[in-house]
Amino acid sequence: MRRLKFFARLGFLRELLSNNIESVKDIWFLLKALGIKVLPNTVMVVSYDNYYTETRNKSEIQRRALRLKTMEALEEAVKPFGGLVVQMEENLFAILLETESDGESQVKETLRMGNQIRDKVENYAKVNVSLGIGRRYKDFHNLHLSYKEALTALNYKFFLGKSQVIHIENVLPYSDDMGLFSMAVESELVVKVFSCDKEGAYSVIEDLIKSIGATGFLNPLSIKSRILEIFNFVIKVAFEAGGEKEALAALCGRYIEGILKSDTLEEVREQVKEFLGGIVEEVYKGRKRMNLAVFERAIRFIQQNFRKPLTLEEVADHVHVSTYYFSHGFKDFTGMNFTQYVTKLRVDEAKKLLLSTNLSIKEVGKMVGYSDANYFSRVFKNEVGMPPSSFKLSKKFHVERNFSEG
Repeated sequence: MRRLKFFARLGFLRELLSNNIESVKDIWFLLKALGIKVLPNTVMVVSYDNYYTETRNKSEIQRRALRLKTMEALEEAVKPFGGLVVQMEENLFAILLETESDGESQVKETLRMGNQIRDKVENYAKVNVSLGIGRRYKDFHNLHLSYKEALTALNYKFFLGKSQVIHIENVLPYSDDMGLFSMAVESELVVKVFSCDKEGAYSVIEDLIKSIGATGFLNPLSIKSRILEIFNFVIKVAFEAGGEKEALAALCGRYIEGILKSDTLEEVREQVKEFLGGIVEEVYKGRKRMNLAVFERAIRFIQQNFRKPLTLEEVADHVHVSTYYFSHGFKDFTGMNFTQYVTKLRVDEAKKLLLSTNLSIKEVGKMVGYSDANYFSRVFKNEVGMPPSSFKLSKKFHVERNFSEG
């Protein structure tokens, strides 16, 4: 019976704070029936700081144990003030208090109480918590207004950081001036991601977060929404740059949730940096995959066409990349530049023809892509260390001598 009455009290307090009990008469009846002798007029709300990132790798049993420990700490901390504690959400507790003063005195009184409660909870539960405090309402039926104000005050820890005690009287209205999130920031970030410049991407975000912190109290929801828009654009660029669709989708899903559940600007910064780091890694992997396919196609094309005039521009166009990109990437892929690679193929083929046929030096040169016999001879000598005529004679002599000795 006592346990049933306990849960009935919790349900009543939740409904009261959610403004789901309209009749004053019903409120007074339930107060009496449930044995609630305190008549609260002020609400505080308490939440863990950075709850999502701190608990995302913990099991549900571990999270439940943390909530129970925090509940115990809160109940112990409000005893000197005769308060009531009710858990509203997984990471949100409400404290219902009866205070005596109004105006500035009420602000000072509740801030003092809030600091004491926060310190006791943090010492006992070994977690960081922040508190938001609403105004005092004499009419018990209006307690939900104090609860809403406490929530609004608590949201300002987004800018102020962890372990805050914030009264609604001490906060300023949010600004919706989102000029900091200009297209220039988005474009700069995309360039860094596309070029796999992780540190450069981090620098763009650091500058943006510093600017947000220095500008004033922008609406946190608007900040998160704009960041998620940037995420969406970056994801598209990463996919076009070769990132794997499934991996990008997994990253996006994880960090969208992380951003939405972040309750401080610092936590948002860390979430964004982790996201960008993951995106850059995926783009880099995608580039490697794309490079492998691109340059494998280029090598096949060169091997099939080196016997005729062939230019770097022609090969780059065949594999659909820019000349600049192909020129730099080809050397990374093969260890030699385009001209060196084609020259090696032609000289190797010329050596085979010189040893296996009776073709003239001029004819061999033409067959491997050199219309000028003199130029062919110079290129061959530079590669082999002797002109093609000497190479043919020396190899022929070597073969004949081996044959006669056998």
